Amino acid sequence: MTRTLGPGGAAESYWRTSCLLSFSHAAGLGWPPPGRPRWPRAVGHWGCNPGIAWAAGHLAQSAPDGFLLLVGTGHAGSFLFAQRALHAGLPATEIDRAIRRHGRPGGDPIELLDVPGLPYVGGELGPALGVGQGLAAARPGLRVVTVIGDGECETPVALAALAHRDALPPAPDAVWLPVVNVNGARMGSSARFTPDRLRGLLEGMGYTVLHSGPHADDAAAAAGTAWELAEGRVPVVWLSVTDKGWPAPERLGGRPFRGHLAHKPTGLDLADPGLVTEITSWLQRLNDPPVVATDGTVDPDVCALAARIRTDLGSPDPWPAGRVGAQAGRSATAVSAEVGRERGPTASDRSPMVEVDRVLAERAIRVLSPDEGSSNRLDRCLAAGMVTEVLAEELCSSWAWGYTEGGVPAVLVSYEAFAPLVATQLVQYLKLLGTRPPAGRPPLAVVLTSLGWGNSPTHQNTDLVASLLARARDRPVRVVFPVGARSARRRLQEVLDDRDTLVVLTCSKQPLLDVADPGGAAVGIRAAGVPDDDAVIVAVGDVAVTEAVAALSLAALQDVRVGVVAIVEPGRLDDHPDGPLRRACRDDLPAVCVSWIAADHLARTYQRVRPVPTAHLGYRERWGPTPWETLEANGLTRWSLLRALRDAGCPLDPDRGRTAGPPARLTTRWEVRAL
Repeated sequence: MTRTLGPGGAAESYWRTSCLLSFSHAAGLGWPPPGRPRWPRAVGHWGCNPGIAWAAGHLAQSAPDGFLLLVGTGHAGSFLFAQRALHAGLPATEIDRAIRRHGRPGGDPIELLDVPGLPYVGGELGPALGVGQGLAAARPGLRVVTVIGDGECETPVALAALAHRDALPPAPDAVWLPVVNVNGARMGSSARFTPDRLRGLLEGMGYTVLHSGPHADDAAAAAGTAWELAEGRVPVVWLSVTDKGWPAPERLGGRPFRGHLAHKPTGLDLADPGLVTEITSWLQRLNDPPVVATDGTVDPDVCALAARIRTDLGSPDPWPAGRVGAQAGRSATAVSAEVGRERGPTASDRSPMVEVDRVLAERAIRVLSPDEGSSNRLDRCLAAGMVTEVLAEELCSSWAWGYTEGGVPAVLVSYEAFAPLVATQLVQYLKLLGTRPPAGRPPLAVVLTSLGWGNSPTHQNTDLVASLLARARDRPVRVVFPVGARSARRRLQEVLDDRDTLVVLTCSKQPLLDVADPGGAAVGIRAAGVPDDDAVIVAVGDVAVTEAVAALSLAALQDVRVGVVAIVEPGRLDDHPDGPLRRACRDDLPAVCVSWIAADHLARTYQRVRPVPTAHLGYRERWGPTPWETLEANGLTRWSLLRALRDAGCPLDPDRGRTAGPPARLTTRWEVRAL
């Protein structure tokens, strides 16, 4: 091929090549260009792809060492295809086969997901900025560029990431550079932020704002300055302003084809010979001077530029133990011991969250939390400087995602009540894990303080756990409910050693009964020396287990033997009819199921371990003036459980021994076994 690239022209040639590839991919045109339509209708997305390629090419031209590129929207799948094809030097025959598979039955999805090493795919708009910040904070020397659209700037999580950049600064020699693809349109209408409004907003946040349009010299200058400022730790945002759909003609087939109308070219009738002639003519102009030869060979300088752009992270480096504590300037172990001396061996040390705090401090794991660290008993982690708090669950979740993809353990700690705000992100991450090969990354870990005994009506919502439980049997997700403080320690240690998993651990911050935990998906508890049970309580969650064991003790005073089955990890239950779990929950025993989760969320779990009709007690959005009265209002006290067992046929007096207010400490001995 004749060399056509002059000084400063590599970026524009990369952009033209990427546009040829991505439009052919989105519209289903044969390769090399201008190819004929393979199908009568396009299936992919187009509008945002050229603007991303424009910015990426100019950044690559100014960055000889290369960088990792994250794109905020899943609608950039055709750009990612084009970039990866150029990076890998795919031959024309493979590109043509990939175009034939795109969006077709048995082929490839229109939004890339199952790409090894891809650290982020945006189903939800906005989190890419936070993920990029997390990656830059996790990996010293990593240069991360995150390109989002002007429409994404309307989302709370994107605005929070831009506003709170100082809360999670890049690691040594790492760079985080945000770029806004200002194309004036969202999916179905105009963007809310004009370039001038975006400039004013970002300057008010303390950024140096660079601005360029569809002229190569201006874009090259902006890209070079952006790198210089970002590497010098000057907050900078590059606004790259181009029309959505550019460089496609403003009209195709007699209809407008710019702005939001270019988002997805499914309206193009590719069976119309006149329209195909228009598209062919445009692609020929776009390839003049040629960057793609008639045999599909791409100019080597374009491929060399594409080689500077990474879209996959590869396998993360091992993370040295204790690194977070060292960055904070104090030993996490020393701080843990110091805080322990300050607090002393009080009853609060039986709180499950106190044990969670100990584990995280001992392992020097970064904690991301929306202003709840102190409330959630993370004293040691806070003292060691291991906690980053911003009052935005979605941003904290994005940061944890970035850390995890960077190979650095991190934990999102939040109240269970507000955690549903991050459900979309976590489910998206599960899709990523479920479609790519294992990479040995640490788990994306979430610790939730359960509703417990002490939360007001505004702090009651268990829907995140429900959405993840629905996926626990066929996705790499673990949902864990410890049975007490020692159990919380054991289970957290276990799940933190997982790889390529999403783990959620839910426990209380209040002092609770500390039941021993022998391991396994379910734990059986019965009064010491009792050979068999007269009734059974199936419990999920440490508060429910505390009340169930209390009911066991009260029933023992009436010579009724109640066994408790604590389900610790619903997604890993062995529900074989002849297994120990099903034997412990025999169909002939009066039974009740109880949780501090909405009972309907656990119906599937209960049916697996106890398929006969049984009372299901759980959270019902009822509350009282005091924590104990809230528990009573939801029908979750030990006496409520005894009443349910009586109604199921067990000879019990549910009010025998009842006292006003919270009950006294239990004295009955019990035995614990794995089921």
